[in-house]
Amino acid sequence: MEENVDLPIDIDQKLTAGRVRNFFKYNFTKYLIKAGYHRTDLSSPQLDLTGVASHGKNSAEMKMAAIFEAQDKCKAIYEAIDHCSDSSRQPFRTILKSLYIDGLEDWQVALKVQYSDSRYSDLKRYALCQFADTIDTWKTVYDVSIPELRIFKNRVDFGSKSGEDQI
Repeated sequence: MEENVDLPIDIDQKLTAGRVRNFFKYNFTKYLIKAGYHRTDLSSPQLDLTGVASHGKNSAEMKMAAIFEAQDKCKAIYEAIDHCSDSSRQPFRTILKSLYIDGLEDWQVALKVQYSDSRYSDLKRYALCQFADTIDTWKTVYDVSIPELRIFKNRVDFGSKSGEDQI
């Protein structure tokens, strides 16, 4: 029996984890490039909740607004990771930061959190699912559009197959 680790029970953990992995591989990388950020720039972002409002319609302002939006998406992602559980039994924040901010490989992260490969795989899946749940709060705080990452059990998902959610 799978341990549910404080996740909504209607989330399909395997499919959600796969969607989040694709999100980090494709979307997050695009956001970083567009924002002019490197992953290490997110180690402790300066929070600016005031946002940027652009009322002009010229090309330079629109380009700057797109850059600011990408920066806000990166900050929302970082905050979502930073607000995931992080204890010896649920090292979700450590796993996510190590993989997607520090760029470590799975085997390195498994050693870091001191779990066997099989247990690490379970913990990684739980971490990805908790991120999918947590990002909703931070995309609201930063007022950014990030695709829905959770896949719910017993619901028709008219969304997309992997990769089509990319922005």
